[in-house]
Formats: sequence, structure tokens, C-alpha cells
Amino acid sequence: MAHRSIVEQFNQKFCAAIGGLSVGLPFGKNNVTPLACTGTDFMKQLTEDALAKGARVINAGAGGAHCDRTLFAPTVLYPVNAEMQLWTAEQFGPVIPIAPYDTIQEPIEWLRKMHFGQQTTIFTSQDPAAPPSPELPELLDMCALCTCRVNINAQCQRGPDVYPFAGRRSSAMGTISVEEVLRAVSVDTMIACKNPEVLRRAAQGSSVFARF
Repeated sequence: MAHRSIVEQFNQKFCAAIGGLSVGLPFGKNNVTPLACTGTDFMKQLTEDALAKGARVINAGAGGAHCDRTLFAPTVLYPVNAEMQLWTAEQFGPVIPIAPYDTIQEPIEWLRKMHFGQQTTIFTSQDPAAPPSPELPELLDMCALCTCRVNINAQCQRGPDVYPFAGRRSSAMGTISVEEVLRAVSVDTMIACKNPEVLRRAAQGSSVFARF
């Protein structure tokens, strides 16, 4: 969501940044790669629904909405509204909905009604001399209440493995670390030996040695 006073300028800069991403097979350093076999069907559905209800692909000139088998190009749709599936869809795909807002209560109400709660991002002034936004504390409080990670002037992203992974609402309730996930899906094997040196030699070159 971008304030209506800056949304057109934002859209131009955003589409230019999206146009700089590389799209292709998952080898090398491509930013956008193919989806799971049925993923493009959902991306098409979301895009077609938004177009039918008044949105447009604002990066169509750079390949937005182009689909080649399971490779779906980054697609920026504007303006998105509450009548569209994109308004509430948790898609994990390269379809980017943009909506204008006039008052801070609009994104706050969206957060209040949203079914998912992984991450949010607030972009505000980075000038330390700038006066604080009077709306920021209220928005930050709502983000912290509805999502488990709030980024300020930083994109939503996967954190280092030392950070816990958390979700609220339909995004999975609770907090879990990477170590806990590995422990939950693993079955322990015990290897017994009376002589530690014999075990050490036997484990050379195996995955057992990594934990011996």
C-alpha cells in the first residue's frame, strides 16, 4: 500500500526495480525461477480476477504476466481493491498487488481483518533529523499485533537460521527455530562402541563423523 499522493511515483520506481530482476531457470543467479507445477494456475487466476475488476498490469511492457510453462514473470497489478482475490490471497508467487490509501486507518483495517500473519514492512523516512510520523506508533502496534516480524525500511525476507520462524493466524500459530524443526522431523540413531578410537576410525568419511 502506498499513499495516494506518492503512488504514481512509487509505481514507476517499483516497476523499474522489478524490471532489473533476472528471470529464468534455477541455475546460476536468477532472481525469479519456475514455480511448482500447479503454481502458475493460481497466479493466472489471481491476475485475471484483478484485471476483470479494474486493475491493470503496469509492467506489461517489461514482460509482466508472461507465462512460459511453470515460469511466471513478475507481475505488478494496480490498483488493487478489496473486491479482488489478491486483496487477501497468500500466494507465495511473483504477482505483486499495489493499492493506494488516503488515511493510515486503511492499512490498519486491512491488517486487522487479514487472515495471515507472517511479516509486514513499514517504509518511512530514513532522515534522523526528520520529525517522527504521528501515525507510525499506531501502525507499528498493529503490525506487531497481527504479524510475527515487522521490518522497518527493509523488505520482507528470510532471516538467518539463528532467528526463530513464527506465524500468526492462518500462517501457523507459534514460534519455532530451525533447530527445533530439524529435531521434530528427525529420528535419532545410536551407535555404540566400547573403544572411542575404534568408533572414530569407523566414522571417518561418514555423516556420523560430523557429529562425533
